[in-house]
Amino acid sequence: MSYKTKAVAALLALAGSGALVACGSDDESVSGEFAVVADAPSGYEELSGEARLERTGGGTEASIELSGLQPDTEYAAHVHAAGCDQPDPGGPHFQFDPNGSDMPPNEIHLSFASNADGEGEAEASNDREIPDGDAGSIVVHLAEPEDAMSGEEHGSAMGREEDGGATKSDEHGEAMEGGGHSHSDKVACAELEGGSAASSEAEEGDATKREASSNETIVVRNGEPVGGVRELEYDAGERVRFEVRSDVADEVHVHGYDLMKDVAAGGTVSFSFPADIEGIFEVELEGLTEQIAELRVNP
Repeated sequence: MSYKTKAVAALLALAGSGALVACGSDDESVSGEFAVVADAPSGYEELSGEARLERTGGGTEASIELSGLQPDTEYAAHVHAAGCDQPDPGGPHFQFDPNGSDMPPNEIHLSFASNADGEGEAEASNDREIPDGDAGSIVVHLAEPEDAMSGEEHGSAMGREEDGGATKSDEHGEAMEGGGHSHSDKVACAELEGGSAASSEAEEGDATKREASSNETIVVRNGEPVGGVRELEYDAGERVRFEVRSDVADEVHVHGYDLMKDVAAGGTVSFSFPADIEGIFEVELEGLTEQIAELRVNP
């Protein structure tokens, strides 16, 4: 499995295309324009840019170009599973294996530094192809200060992922473990295939399926689900997408599908997997034996 990331700061010529563009008769390439998210920090009123994702017949290439960023600032971007119109823009990260790592190559991450003019770009490739309709958006975050590097260092030192995405470059040591930046404030989101712009281009049946597969958020407070046990209902063949935000550390277990992920206290963990087993299943905080959701998959 190979995964590489290249990031440089450069002057941009940004295309003035629509929110969603399909290139080629086979829709192998999609692109979307970045828009500032509702809760973005101040100082991004002039932000603009474009995200593009290409399916290369067995692989995936993602690229972003932006202007109107803060100058000489570190950013991290990720391919997300849902659209920008979600309450949490983009929803969970897209993952090739929903029971796998939160790091590349199981996810697609792009890291970059803006130049002195507040412009930046990044590219990432993966030797697995994201299924049609599953690349909801690309979201740009501010990077945590402890992970910051200069734009020149990004251009020269961002090495190929090794050992399943454990480190980007030995030169940066522990600060770059697990694909780099911690999640900080979201700045901008570019719609690809996961929101209202995509739905308006699709047939009614496809739009309904995407809507049913949109991300759900389960909030855990004092070890219990806020509002009671959440009901998650899907039809067979749809994609289950939800995240758990918890104030206690535990293991989230999706029974029946036997999917398990650890969530830290004050952290969030995301699930995205096909609804290919019919029935009614518990989603549980395993250590506390506390049910937080009921997953129902209809025939």
